[in-house]
Amino acid sequence: MDDYEKLVAAGKEQTLEQEQQLKLTKQMKRTVSISQVKLVLGILTILLIILPVSYMFTFLYYAFGTKSTTLMDVTSQTLYVTEPNTALEEPEFDMEFSPFSMQLKFDQYKRIGKEDYKVNTYNLHYTLGSLTKKEVGTTLERSPRKYPTETSPWLKHPKNRLEMEVANEWTILSGLPDETVVEAYISLKELHTVDEIRRSFTGVDVVWAAVDTGVEQSNLSKEGNVVSPIGYPVQVDNTNWSPFKDAKSNEQVFKDILNFIVQYEDLATEVSSAKNLKLTERIDYIEKNGIKTYGVVVTGPKAEIEKLVETNLIRALKIGEVKLWNWAN
Repeated sequence: MDDYEKLVAAGKEQTLEQEQQLKLTKQMKRTVSISQVKLVLGILTILLIILPVSYMFTFLYYAFGTKSTTLMDVTSQTLYVTEPNTALEEPEFDMEFSPFSMQLKFDQYKRIGKEDYKVNTYNLHYTLGSLTKKEVGTTLERSPRKYPTETSPWLKHPKNRLEMEVANEWTILSGLPDETVVEAYISLKELHTVDEIRRSFTGVDVVWAAVDTGVEQSNLSKEGNVVSPIGYPVQVDNTNWSPFKDAKSNEQVFKDILNFIVQYEDLATEVSSAKNLKLTERIDYIEKNGIKTYGVVVTGPKAEIEKLVETNLIRALKIGEVKLWNWAN
């Protein structure tokens, strides 16, 4: 074979190799593309399986595990007994579900004078049975400390040392216009039954009573942790959501609530602004000693609250929210 024929043969061989290489490259690209499509389809399939399954698990959990109604009941009932003069309304509850989670949104109201005012907006996020996120928006102008100390509660036990500026609060009250209604936190000189206070405090509405549970003298539990006041609404409450609706005895409902939320005390503590509830020892004390109040929240005309000093029952006063006149007997 001469040189020309050798050159032609080499060219053909090179061309064949190039064609084979191109064919191999196309096959590899096709294989990669098919693999990518299969991967995407596999991921989509998995997602399409996982999402319904996770939603199903979520609904089953909140239906038969830690029920959504249980979380709602613990949340609402805790706020009734740990947040003075507050109430919730059923239509305001907004519940949403996502995989393994439940979001609960609602508004909280205060009675000031004869009207209810929205004061807080709650946004709570539960992951299964635990509260994982809590956001509270407020319109309150005056509110207790977020992290109370043993000497800072707005309602003081007769044997708890007095450090609030008592005279200054009365001065603030006297400086308010007569055409206002006031929310006032009143600490008593001695323990009384709620009925005794309601009979003595005429001209105003007694809306919430703090209950003596054996720890308020120091506001510390047996372990030395700061414990916040607990109590119950005094007025008749006919709102559909209230646990006190149609109650024959608000005192008994209060005790029933404590015996219910003590089963979920960690959750109740997270929901409330109180950092330590210590319900077991407080329930035991109430069972042995009955219910007496050391402080109440009242609301009414500014002039009528000033007159309460004549009862000689008041140890200290703290002004809460103030609104324009809305009082009607």
